[in-house]
Amino acid sequence: MGMTGILKRIPEETLDLILKGDLDPEDVIRNEEEPGLDLDKSWHALHFLLNGSAWEGEPPLFNAILGGAEIGEDLGYGQIRYLTSKEVQEVALTLVSITEDDLMTRYDPDAMNQLEIYPFDNWSGPGERDYVLSYYSDFKEYYMEAVRSGSAMLLLIS
Repeated sequence: MGMTGILKRIPEETLDLILKGDLDPEDVIRNEEEPGLDLDKSWHALHFLLNGSAWEGEPPLFNAILGGAEIGEDLGYGQIRYLTSKEVQEVALTLVSITEDDLMTRYDPDAMNQLEIYPFDNWSGPGERDYVLSYYSDFKEYYMEAVRSGSAMLLLIS
């Protein structure tokens, strides 16, 4: 099954309830009636392509997948993290200028192999690049919709 990335747009009011302890962030992010965006196993490669690093980066692009403030219990690969609506807007405003072509100019199979970017052992194969690219437009649009609705965001690697 492996590690997957999940983004979940939520109203600021819901984030406030989570922060007060009135709602469990895991219940919110895993609510199947209101699904979030499942990045499958592309999350790590997307992070690398946006930040040029396996685990580091600078806001706002670092916040897009691995950033945010931690909340709740460790769920195996870390805690759920959250972004405020302002932080979501900062991410989206940066993503809007990064096209798929821009993203692919950052695609470096040798560096990705050396840094052990999940999920592939060898990023030189013909399908790996297309796999990551297939998630980028939905990822970007998910952030744009979050801005349009004034949403905060929950982030989870599970």
